[in-house]
Amino acid sequence: MAIFLSMAGTLTFLGTGGSFGVPIIGCACPSCVSDDSRDRRLRASVHVRRDGGSVLVDAGPDLRQQALRAGMTSIDEVWLTHDHADHTNGVDDLRVYCSGGRRLLVRGSESTLQETVRRFRYAFRSDIDPSGISHPLLVATQLDGAFEFGGGQVVPLPAWHGPFPVTGYRIGNIAYLTDVSTIPDETFSLLEGLEILVLSALREEPHPTHLSFDQAIDVARKVGAGRTWFTHFAHGLTHRQLEQRFPAGMRPAYDGLEIEFD
Repeated sequence: MAIFLSMAGTLTFLGTGGSFGVPIIGCACPSCVSDDSRDRRLRASVHVRRDGGSVLVDAGPDLRQQALRAGMTSIDEVWLTHDHADHTNGVDDLRVYCSGGRRLLVRGSESTLQETVRRFRYAFRSDIDPSGISHPLLVATQLDGAFEFGGGQVVPLPAWHGPFPVTGYRIGNIAYLTDVSTIPDETFSLLEGLEILVLSALREEPHPTHLSFDQAIDVARKVGAGRTWFTHFAHGLTHRQLEQRFPAGMRPAYDGLEIEFD
């Protein structure tokens, strides 16, 4: 039985869009031409803060823009959900958090770290470039069960993104699960007693590697969290339309939204 310690903090949605982001280049659908700022969705990522710790979950291609917009001047660790480009192609921008020769811990599953290191080998090198820190100084740290961060326990949440393994994270009474299509029974048991669930919900139509809206609603009901925030939206529906799409207690997140948790 997992024991979850109290970890009061704040989760900020840095990005709530799918792999293309919203708007999509050249698209004239309602969400892509909307003038509602909540329909400007960067690639999915969150920033988690609590006393004694600051964590970036995923480093996608919009990281620089997200960090500037959120005023994210420092982070202590990076946790990766999986190795797809929309979640890792901002790795180079992590170098700003390695000033003074500081090394930044990057956690992830074995397969996620292997592929990320393969693509960004220079960012995980042990020596510093003689011209200065012109590259990140990252330390790959493989997940091996629950771990301590900032005075509390963090529990990795294994799931599936079609045929690809993906990892969510439970921090106290909040859980973050993105890019999922299937959640194993053993992971559902780790979500018991959850107050806040953050879950991806790509689009209305079924997708081979993502939860559709109806599937995400079913998962949220099974988890039974007090509140559910959906993220990782494709284009098509506007935020106003999404607000009408989901049942009570389930809401669409948007870039810049901050939620507090215990």
